[in-house]
Formats: sequence, structure tokens, C-alpha cells
Amino acid sequence: MSNVPQIPGVTWFQPRGFASVCRTLKKFLEMHGFKVHWGAWLDVIKDGKLWCDLQVGHIYHHRPPNRGAKYQILYAVVEGRPKPFCKEWLKKYDYILAQSKFVKQMLEYIDVHAEVMYVGIDTDFFKPMNVPKIYDFVAVGIWESGWDDRKFMQDVLKVTFPFSTYVHTRASTDYENLPLIYNMGRVYVSLSGCEGFNIPVVEANACGLPVIYNDAPATNEHVYGIGVKPKEVKEFECGVPFMLHVPDLEKMRKVAHDFIIRILKNPQEYERMSREARQFALQFDYRKTYRILLEILTK
Repeated sequence: MSNVPQIPGVTWFQPRGFASVCRTLKKFLEMHGFKVHWGAWLDVIKDGKLWCDLQVGHIYHHRPPNRGAKYQILYAVVEGRPKPFCKEWLKKYDYILAQSKFVKQMLEYIDVHAEVMYVGIDTDFFKPMNVPKIYDFVAVGIWESGWDDRKFMQDVLKVTFPFSTYVHTRASTDYENLPLIYNMGRVYVSLSGCEGFNIPVVEANACGLPVIYNDAPATNEHVYGIGVKPKEVKEFECGVPFMLHVPDLEKMRKVAHDFIIRILKNPQEYERMSREARQFALQFDYRKTYRILLEILTK
């Protein structure tokens, strides 16, 4: 596994995942005149008063705080069918916003209504850069323990070998470096079998990378590239319910190899797909996706 060149002086730990969502939400709300304090959740303040308790994350990890805010909103994620008892506290929110259609569908199993508000990224930040393409394939995700096996980061090299590949599995690089990581690759690979939303595929598209992906929810709602049907679907519990779409590694390997060879032989095709990937990602810019939240808060 190769190492990405580090910018001198950049050594601090930068969280990903929900932290990325909170970052863009905070930026968006402050653009529209709200003050935002980012702690256990986002305190949205208007005219010096607590206007909204905005919680971001898995439905099993949050409860309405009931601190007197005008709005209590959960920006929800699930990765499987929720248990019926979740309805007890979910019904206490004023609004539930689902990060994908898959999340909305899962909540409907327990008769909980949610509106879809896709996660937004900053497409002024994640954009094509004029840097050398060092790697044929790039993958960004988490792999710290068995808990993270549902992302299948440990299997990326099985799909991409012997082509040059960089797999970034730890949040040890400054957030400011992420566009550079994407731009140093030609093609992004996502094997993830379980997502409420898949932020890196959108970031990669915004940087002009087409994606070879495991055709699983919710990834397949918001990605430009080539999907490969999962090998099987498993439903299980590991603290919370999961619906795991196991990637077909053999088929993904063939698709990835055929694709990289084709674009290396035909740079014009790659240039076209790169432009289309960027154009596709623009619809997920946070200034567009989070308008639903603004409409709620300004009622």
C-alpha cells in the first residue's frame, strides 16, 4: 500500500464521516444568517435564541434533547431495517430528514415519515486539479476493526491488483488534503456493502473520477460510474441492524481491469467520463441539497 505525499506541517487528526456532514451543514447555515455551535450536535441559533437542535447520525445514537428549541430535527442514517421500538423516540422529533431514499424506505418499515435531503459536499473544494495521476485506482474509507468490515476496504487490492492503487483507510490526513488524494487517481473504487449515504463517491466524482462501485444502497443513488451487482444480501445485527450487500469481488475485479485498460488506451473516453462525473456531482453541492433544511427553519 503506497503512501500519499504529506504537506509539511500537516499532522493533526481530522475526523471524517458525520463530521464531514456537520462541516457543510454549519457552513450552509452560517451563510444564511444563523449562528451554529458544533458540539454533541449542532446548536442552530437565531436572534440569540436556540432555534434548532440539529442532530446528525444513526437513529440508535440520538434522542430528542428537549432543550426548548423551536425545532428538533434528526438528519438520519440507518443501514438496515429499524426495530419497531425506535418509533417511540423518532416520533418526538419535529422533522426527520433522511440522508438517502434508502434511509427513508427503511424508516417507512416502522411507519416513520422522513423527507430525503441528500448529503451535500463543497464542489468548490472537491474539484479537478492539475496534478499527475500517480495511481490507477483510489479508495477512501474506514478500516480500523472488524466493526468496519462492512466497507470491505481490506478487499480493495484484491479487486485492483496489479494496477497501482492507493487505499486511504485512516482519518490521519488533514481534510484539506482530500481533493489531492482523489486527484492523484484515475478511477475510484467503492466496495461498500452497507451505507446510509456514501460521501467519498460523490467527492471522487466531483474531482472528476468515475467510480467502479458495488451496486448497493445507498451508494447507487448518487454515483456516476459502473455498478456491479452484489453477490448476496445478508441482514444481521451487530448492536444495530445492518443490510449487507456483499460485493462480488471476482466480477468487480474483471470490470475494474477491463475499464482501466480501456481508458488507458483511449484517453479521450476518460476525459469525457471525467467531465460527466464532475457534472453529475454538481447536483450534490451542499448549497443545493440543504435548501430543504433552510425552508423548514425559515417557516
